[in-house]
Amino acid sequence: MKYIVSLVLIFLIAAIAASAQTKFYENMSDAQRYDLADAYDQVADRFEELDDAPRAEKLRAMVKLIFPDFYQTERPAEVVDTVVPTPTQESLEDRVGREASEYQFSKLLRGIFDEDTALSLSVIAETLYLPLYDEGIRKPDLETEMERFFSKYNVDSYEAEDIFQLEHIEVISLENGYWRLDVKTWPQFAGALEEMTFWSEKMGFYFRKFPQGWRLAAIGPVA
Repeated sequence: MKYIVSLVLIFLIAAIAASAQTKFYENMSDAQRYDLADAYDQVADRFEELDDAPRAEKLRAMVKLIFPDFYQTERPAEVVDTVVPTPTQESLEDRVGREASEYQFSKLLRGIFDEDTALSLSVIAETLYLPLYDEGIRKPDLETEMERFFSKYNVDSYEAEDIFQLEHIEVISLENGYWRLDVKTWPQFAGALEEMTFWSEKMGFYFRKFPQGWRLAAIGPVA
């Protein structure tokens, strides 16, 4: 089954390309950036256990980019905004973000497991950010690799439910306009993809609204 999961997800890290866009974590609160850095640090620990020091070192570098003082300080306290939206406004915003994230994630899975390149790409932003790919991966490169991937492997013979615990999805509103959809793998797949920088027992899919609509902007491990 490790082979199966690799086939489904390898296209996401197939090519590296430069982009001048803002890093997705730059506008997070200090506490949120600390939590993200902590998740990357835990993945680095896993690579060290696998005697993959170069990969662990690269992840440590990402930790320092996300939160420079991570190894010298404790987690910052959450900052409470003094301007509190009305319950109606807050509820509407949360509902829209949650429903949009869930819909786009479902659409992404449907595209992958139906081997539908156009549908899969319709969910992804022009640049997709992944651990160790700090400048992001551009959509044209993803399209090329995805088409090659689908022509080589019989992905549509498998189901997303075999890999992800889809009944336990959680969507969290962040302070920078992103909504993070958290999903866990089934226990037997938690350590199946150590070579994939974003693969973890629990992963976060970062969605936000672009001028073209809601899109997936980043994927990373979640503590």
